[in-house]
Amino acid sequence: MDNKTERKWRMRQFRLRSALFLRKNGLYLMGIACLAVLGVAAALLFSRPEDVPAPVSRSDDERLGDVVSASPKPGGLIPTAAPTAAPTAGATFVPITPDPSRTPIPDLTFAPELTADPTLSKLQPPVDGKVIRVFAVNSLIWSETLQQWMTHPGVDVTANKGDPVYCVLPGTVESVRSDDMLGTVVTVGHENGLKSVYASLKDAPPVKEGDAVAARQIIGYIGDTAISECAERSHLHFELLVNGAPIDPESMMIFNKQ
Repeated sequence: MDNKTERKWRMRQFRLRSALFLRKNGLYLMGIACLAVLGVAAALLFSRPEDVPAPVSRSDDERLGDVVSASPKPGGLIPTAAPTAAPTAGATFVPITPDPSRTPIPDLTFAPELTADPTLSKLQPPVDGKVIRVFAVNSLIWSETLQQWMTHPGVDVTANKGDPVYCVLPGTVESVRSDDMLGTVVTVGHENGLKSVYASLKDAPPVKEGDAVAARQIIGYIGDTAISECAERSHLHFELLVNGAPIDPESMMIFNKQ
């Protein structure tokens, strides 16, 4: 391994370890920060200075006699205005109407869970292989590569290195990028907020950002660029997202069960 390749490999390892540390400990760090903010807020809310009146300086001016004699008892408040006279019997009260310029209370109703569009339930998978790691966002599955339990927002489908990867629906290539965890990734945008993500591809896929692609068009080839899944046999990491939220690809297409 030459020096350039070794530096590149060491840099990718450093970024991987940093990403794993933040993924594993990010929730704890956020929790500590939130507790610190709540503690400061509670201290400011419940603490107040003693209501001790300021000392009154003595003076020979007789005009101050009435003021000194009317000083409040300890713990009292100095009046700043004359008391309001009681309303007369014939007084008219004006009701207070809400100010329309104030911000309304936000709607905190939870959004319903996303479900797959039944019209898209017969899509052909991007490769003809078996699912070896299932979709898991509300549970944890074991990662052989990282040796830890973690979520998995897609499915891993077996395929041989160099096998073609097909786009599942017509759309537009939104990005072609290199990810520290998932290697070479192609993301395609479709109608109705649907996106498909193809990862661990071979470098330099045959599409670029902005390309219009058809269903079953080749958008890449199976590689081994996903270092976060390199302990598994060669495969495609495939995701489907609706409005940015991941959904189970197996709810929209049938993969090979052999």
